[in-house]
Amino acid sequence: MHFLLNQNSTPTTLGEINPNMTVLEWLRASQLVGTKEGCASGDCGACTAVVGELTIKDNIKVVEYKSINTCIALAFSLIGKHLITVEGLKEGEVLHPVQKAMVIENGSQCGFCTPGFVMSMFAMYHNEDTVSLPKINEALSGNLCRCTGYKPIIAAAFSVFNEENEKPLDYYQKNQEKIIKSLISINDNENISLIFKGDKNNLSYDAPSNADELANILINNDSAKIVAAGTDLNLEITQSLKEFSHIVSVNGVKELQVINDGEFELEIGSAVSYQKATSSLVKYWPDLEAYLHRFASLPIKNWATIGGNIANASPIGDMPPVLIALEAKLKLRKESKVRIIALEDFFVTYKKTVLEKGEFIESIIIPKPDKNEHLIAHKISKRFEDDISGVCMAINVRLNDDLPSSVKIALGGMSGIPQRALGLEKVTLDNWNDENIAQLAYGAIKNEFSPFDDVRASSEYRLKVSANLVKKSILILKGAAVENLAEINQSNYL
Repeated sequence: MHFLLNQNSTPTTLGEINPNMTVLEWLRASQLVGTKEGCASGDCGACTAVVGELTIKDNIKVVEYKSINTCIALAFSLIGKHLITVEGLKEGEVLHPVQKAMVIENGSQCGFCTPGFVMSMFAMYHNEDTVSLPKINEALSGNLCRCTGYKPIIAAAFSVFNEENEKPLDYYQKNQEKIIKSLISINDNENISLIFKGDKNNLSYDAPSNADELANILINNDSAKIVAAGTDLNLEITQSLKEFSHIVSVNGVKELQVINDGEFELEIGSAVSYQKATSSLVKYWPDLEAYLHRFASLPIKNWATIGGNIANASPIGDMPPVLIALEAKLKLRKESKVRIIALEDFFVTYKKTVLEKGEFIESIIIPKPDKNEHLIAHKISKRFEDDISGVCMAINVRLNDDLPSSVKIALGGMSGIPQRALGLEKVTLDNWNDENIAQLAYGAIKNEFSPFDDVRASSEYRLKVSANLVKKSILILKGAAVENLAEINQSNYL
């Protein structure tokens, strides 16, 4: 029940709190009000703080720091970690280098968003030795400025890493050995189970440390709600004002944190974060790198898990269409029994899946590609890094002598579930070189899907965009000079 807070080497206790309380709520109730609430949905970055976790690199224990959105992270997720807020940066009266840079470069105006920008830059300060515009854009991808504009903020980020001066060590670098010892002392890898006495009902929280204990908890508790990062599920707490009676965190289940790179398959544990999984995914599907930049902001990718993105069964989840096109499978566990199913068979209808009572996703199994396979993924959204898709498409093509021998296509945002487009696959395969492929694809999609109208896109827009994405994918695979809108045009930020 302890964690480290800022420069205090003595562990801090969370106290007796409601399991539904967010990190942001805990901070502000504790009078650490530098962290702001802007949206309570992980969209604006005003609430950004940094979490440090023990990890092993080159057989040495180190602390890995990453930015997170405290407005949608549950306070209990801090147990055993190191939380750093804007109050914990300066040493005495001496500003941290990132704070000083923001002052010098006039990076703040009203100041409401400033703590979040500072904390994102602080994480970059710890994770990078040198910077570039793409690195800065990635680090600040979850932060919105309401009045100053981004140029002075980007200038501040550059100035912190001025090559003419050696980057000075801050408190956390100078005291890393002491911090590591403190984190070791509060990480006992034991199961956590507690009950909070609410106004009306008792609320339960469990954080098992292994898969056997997780399976036991789920089979004996019908009301248990599994939470990994909760970047989607926790919106029901912050936006819909729901209160879950029994929360089960899987963040400490070690079996769900593993990536196994086998001879023929890549197996990713369901509680692996997107940021951790990125290098393994890009290794075998290089074109996914640009897509994953579009997937979400860095604080979301630092926290969100692949299993969570699948299990919440959102029709606009961005990763399921990609995994369906790659013919991924899910390893599901219930008690000691394990079954493996195709991901495309996992979704039943809107927010409904084939998961049985007490069953959970253990891992995602992805067949490795052969030399003739090519994956292209598209995300259409209004905002670049941190927005929900209007349309999401993944197309996986096996080419032989420049002609497709197989085509796998999956779509998100076009129906109540992420869905494979079998009719569209056949039309694409049969009409690969037809100049009218966009029109033919439109007819196939309209026959197979009935997309809805909402604030992100109309039904007709979704149909037309999807058809044109098919044509675009074919042109890309033929080597045509087609602009990839998933790539950031860095000149837009200068």
